[in-house]
Amino acid sequence: MPPGGEDIIRFKLATKGYGGREMQKTIRVHTNDPKNAIIELHLKGQVKLFATVEPSRVNLQGVLGETVSQTVTIIPETEPPFNILQVNAMKGTEFTHTLKETEIKGKKAYELTVVNKKETEGRYYDKLIILTDQSDHQPLTLIVSGELRKPGTGAAVSEPAPGEAGAPTENPPVPETAPAPK
Repeated sequence: MPPGGEDIIRFKLATKGYGGREMQKTIRVHTNDPKNAIIELHLKGQVKLFATVEPSRVNLQGVLGETVSQTVTIIPETEPPFNILQVNAMKGTEFTHTLKETEIKGKKAYELTVVNKKETEGRYYDKLIILTDQSDHQPLTLIVSGELRKPGTGAAVSEPAPGEAGAPTENPPVPETAPAPK
């Protein structure tokens, strides 16, 4: 831009993850004006919430041979409410998913149910990409993690080993009593 000239400064601000919260950013503009070599532009504002997603991740943990599933509720926060067009998994080899339109407190909502189909012990990670009819908004993404273990292993709650705090003892201690005052 020539000295004394004017132009428009454009920038893009990634607001992913800030929905429903306030966001602040500072932009530094470098000029050839010795008195104003750097000008700071401050941007502050409320980011509109696109959707309420609860829970925000899918965590499929369980025992082989048992049904392991989780349902995620997606509530559009746009006016008019967006429509979910499709849900795709990046890999999609370890689970299935189904989408059902519903209503919660008079608002349009969706229930996305994810069911494990892995038949071997181990962990996996994947992503669900949720496409809506809002072309000006990026697709929603949902992390899916799974961990399957053999029956009788893993996160089961067990008794403490003998000698550990909280372990039962063969001869429980007898409380000492003080002699009665005279």
